[in-house]
Amino acid sequence: MRNELTPGFYVVTAGGSGIGLAVAQEIAARGGTPVVIDPGLNAEHLPGDWLAYAADAADSAALSGIVADMVAAGRPVLGLVNNAGIAGPTALLEDTTLAEWDRVVRVNLLAAVNCLHNIIPIMKSQRQGAVVMVSSAATTNGFPLRSPYVATKAAIEALSGTMAMELGPWSIRCNVVLPGIVAGDRVEAIIASQAARRGLELEAARQEFTSRTSMKTMVEGGDIAEAICFLLSERARFISGQKLGICGNFEGYSSEMITHLSKDVSHA
Repeated sequence: MRNELTPGFYVVTAGGSGIGLAVAQEIAARGGTPVVIDPGLNAEHLPGDWLAYAADAADSAALSGIVADMVAAGRPVLGLVNNAGIAGPTALLEDTTLAEWDRVVRVNLLAAVNCLHNIIPIMKSQRQGAVVMVSSAATTNGFPLRSPYVATKAAIEALSGTMAMELGPWSIRCNVVLPGIVAGDRVEAIIASQAARRGLELEAARQEFTSRTSMKTMVEGGDIAEAICFLLSERARFISGQKLGICGNFEGYSSEMITHLSKDVSHA
């Protein structure tokens, strides 16, 4: 059974492509109106009844304008999906720079804080709403060579638990999803690059990637979108402060994998 959404606005950051676009499309299919925020957005490719903004979710002035548009439209703001995120550098921690950390923190964490700061007052005035934060299955065991990414995603999880506690008295829920290895062009490019560097067959490199999960598989963007829309829906009205892994049970990295990864970086 599909979990239909209550009509209203549902904000999705980084909603112009990838997981964010899949979430926005699922929201629309279930009766909500997506409000897409993405700095690289080409609104011509989105349905005309969506609200779409080529904006940085960490920009306070931009968010204030978007909130004003939603309020002027006279429809409730029922959902916020903090999906914006970047991978950041692939390097040992001592080889990363503070400038790289600043950028990852801004996109992965401060954008979510800015959206919460601007949208929470509306949800409180309605005494209704749901927030879904997008983290990563990599936080469960760590993510070698991606310290800024995993640190900011872990912060997102801690923030989500705190928001669930702060917002609960206003009947506002907050949960976090932890996607695993998401099938698509981006992960295929990573697999091809590692296969080339290590002299592996493409399929062998792909199997090494999926071996990190108990189910030996990747997940699809649509799977993540459906889970997020469930958490936004009234069928999840008593689910708050929870972490939901959509990953086939991500087991993490073996010591052998970490050694290979470190050698790849040192020889890059």
